[in-house]
Amino acid sequence: MPIASRRLLCLALLLAAAGLACGRSSAPQPPAGTPRPQSSFEDYSPDEPFVHQAGKILVGPDGSPLKLRGVNLGGWLLWEGWEYGPGGLLVSESVLLDRLTQLVGAQKAQAFQQQVYDNYITEADIRQIAELGFNSVRIPINAKILEDENHPYVYLDSGWQILDRVLGWCEAHHVYAVLDMHAVPGGQSRLTPSDPAAPAQLIWRSPENQDRTVALWKAIAARYRDRQIVAGYDLINEPLPPKGEDLLSLEQRIVAAIREVDRNHLVIVEGGRFSSDFSMFTGPISGNEAYGFHIYTWFGDNRSKVFAGLRNLTDQQDIPLWAGEFGENDYEMIATTVQMFEDPAHEINGGWSFWTWKKVPGRHPALVAIDPPGDWTAVMAWISDPKHSPQPSADQAWTGMQDFIQAVRLENTHMDPQMLQALTAGLPSP
Repeated sequence: MPIASRRLLCLALLLAAAGLACGRSSAPQPPAGTPRPQSSFEDYSPDEPFVHQAGKILVGPDGSPLKLRGVNLGGWLLWEGWEYGPGGLLVSESVLLDRLTQLVGAQKAQAFQQQVYDNYITEADIRQIAELGFNSVRIPINAKILEDENHPYVYLDSGWQILDRVLGWCEAHHVYAVLDMHAVPGGQSRLTPSDPAAPAQLIWRSPENQDRTVALWKAIAARYRDRQIVAGYDLINEPLPPKGEDLLSLEQRIVAAIREVDRNHLVIVEGGRFSSDFSMFTGPISGNEAYGFHIYTWFGDNRSKVFAGLRNLTDQQDIPLWAGEFGENDYEMIATTVQMFEDPAHEINGGWSFWTWKKVPGRHPALVAIDPPGDWTAVMAWISDPKHSPQPSADQAWTGMQDFIQAVRLENTHMDPQMLQALTAGLPSP
């Protein structure tokens, strides 16, 4: 079987196993007409205007209805190999860094990491996003940029500086930011977007990593509680808990910690099974909350069924729905999905965020396409499959790494007009 086919089969088996692991929850869906539980938190005061929930919609700081329409900043503060070049489907950030270290040494690998942080997304990207008519970005974060791995509960000034800087750009260009914990300490699944550690360290198996996640969110909320440009806190990306009550319990702890220091910001709660199963939540866990779901159609077009279930959820619990991720498909599928998000009948009132703003094109086209340099392509080929690809020399690898840093800068990329049209046709003018 060709290498690419083996990887796709492996991913499909992982996805199927993950779905079975969290496909059932002991907490049933509430029957229609069940009164909405009252939050125990004082979540919002009109005297301190922030983006907030008002029933099934979001309201902006000015009190007007708000629909977030934006893009993810994937590949920046959380790496996935497939965004950096062909063949990286099963390459997590830690694996990528480990193999770069094998090629060029720890010092240069760490220098490359900082160069990615400094160049992959700059103010020029945020300015361009605003000029294209988007009003929001979702910022996927690896917990490792904020917490010292070797010293739990010690937070890194370098990570705060990155977030401070991008929020400043967002303020300057009037683009809301959703802070997304894309990889928690230990990982929330064994899949590459979670940058998982050893199986025993998965958050569902490690009380310490649960405590670290709760504490980290409290620190984030304490730092950004006064930043109105932050539209919300997306608590855990695509969690895959063994049981629904495991997710419910952890999310409740995170929200309680956030509300100790920040009563203002919206919290975004994702369901299990790749943010599609909300059956463990019989009601809101906060009075200022939205449900974040993800929708991809790689295994068949089930959008009508998904939207029908989500509509029941928002009607029963009186909570806004926000599509935190969709994409990785052809132009027609992207365009028609946006049309469905914009159709009031589907009640996706919180809005949507496309995955992703910038990447190396692969099976599916990119919105902003990175042209991978030749030496970098050789590096990624070896990182993705070291058993069957020639290992670059240290000099070739370093040259490729430096060429890639130049390639990711916005001025050296190119916009795909068809993808832009699919995403923005019919949107309000900026």
